[in-house]
Amino acid sequence: MIQCFITDCSPLEDTQLFSRAYALLSEERREKADFYRFPKDKMLSVVAGLYIRLIEQSYGNVTADEKGKLHAVGVEFNLSHSGHYVAFAVSDRPVGVDIEAVGRNMDIARRVMTEEEYEDYIDTVEEKDREDVFIRMWTAKESYMKALGLGFRLAPETFRVFHGYELRSPDETMRIQELSAPERYHVSVCSEDVGCTVKFQGIMELINADSIEDILDNGHMVKRAE
Repeated sequence: MIQCFITDCSPLEDTQLFSRAYALLSEERREKADFYRFPKDKMLSVVAGLYIRLIEQSYGNVTADEKGKLHAVGVEFNLSHSGHYVAFAVSDRPVGVDIEAVGRNMDIARRVMTEEEYEDYIDTVEEKDREDVFIRMWTAKESYMKALGLGFRLAPETFRVFHGYELRSPDETMRIQELSAPERYHVSVCSEDVGCTVKFQGIMELINADSIEDILDNGHMVKRAE
């Protein structure tokens, strides 16, 4: 079972709340937040750091592999952020999540879609709907790339995810799922797991939690039957 959380970072515009959240982070995560120039980017980094803190409280150190994907022993998780939101997915199987705000430059569409995808799903819809269709497709592709741990080492224009208007993973052992999302956002998650819950997670709950179990359904990971 995948559990996905979506958090609005806007409450951290309150400087006292930001300071409280920032103080909980490891020195490494503080340095990452400090790297960013703009307040919104700092807030997104802090929220991501709060989720990583909870993983570390339960599973020990989080490290990055040679491809940049974060890992901890005994759990699989993934993070994404866009606009004012952070998405976090956790599972006992490899998982990728992507959140994107509608508003991305359509100029990149031809570079990240197969020729057939562009002709079938962009050229055939009204111009006002093209961006929404593209973002829906893009989150699906990126969630798959992240679930494999490859990121952009797997060129997105080399595989398709739309079959009709159904999302389908190129790898039959993986499943791409669309999740409930804030208005004008799309969220997709990809994993071997077939079930997924989604929760809109508040900042204060993240700050007050002592471990990842404090925010999981029933207080623990739901294992998939072998």
